[in-house]
Amino acid sequence: MLRRMVFATVALLALPVWAMSAATPEEVQSNLAKAVAVEAKAQASYGKWTDAKAGIADDIRDMKAMDEWLEFQSNKYLKYIEKQKSVIAELERRKEEAQLIRMRLEPFLADIVDALEDFVEADLPFLSEERKKRIYFLRASLDDYRLSLSEKLRQVFEALLIETEYGRNVATTTRELDLNGSPTQVSVFRLGRTALFYQAADGSAAGIWDKSSASWVSLDHEYVRTLRRARDMAERKRSVELLELPIGAMR
Repeated sequence: MLRRMVFATVALLALPVWAMSAATPEEVQSNLAKAVAVEAKAQASYGKWTDAKAGIADDIRDMKAMDEWLEFQSNKYLKYIEKQKSVIAELERRKEEAQLIRMRLEPFLADIVDALEDFVEADLPFLSEERKKRIYFLRASLDDYRLSLSEKLRQVFEALLIETEYGRNVATTTRELDLNGSPTQVSVFRLGRTALFYQAADGSAAGIWDKSSASWVSLDHEYVRTLRRARDMAERKRSVELLELPIGAMR
């Protein structure tokens, strides 16, 4: 209010002296009121401009902050995209590698089964039917399109593991052998893959499988008792002890 009065006074003093002297008090009052109205309008316009300026400044600050955030996010996602490209490239490489392995693995498994069949035929003659059936099963599995490659691999490895275990254990079985032209019931003792012995059920004879001649060879009667003890140990009827048995070809 004081400012308006000062402005009005200044405006009044600025009037020409001749105008002030010639004007009536009513005219002076009217001119003063007009000057105050102009000043009030100017002040209102200035206030609106100041508010608009402050709003624009706030908008600019917000836009700068948003621009910085968007730039940060853009850089972050560019790094993410580059990383994903690297991951995709690695997956593509592994896919091609897996395809190559698959192309090589299937024929490799077939070769393994062939080699296993040859090995069984050349090995000691024990569990022949069981081992031949296992190989037949493997061949059928490899030719089965419904089985995954991983399942075929598992079955082949399982068969190899079983064959490996044969070389680590001992076992006894009962079977009939043709000895001297006469069918004889015997107990067959397998010492891993090292040797295969037989002993007649009545204890009258004993023998060993001779790989070189692919036939059974008789042993001296002194081994009958030793083989009986070995059989009892294999069947866990007797504590383990050292035994003296012939190993290898017998001539």
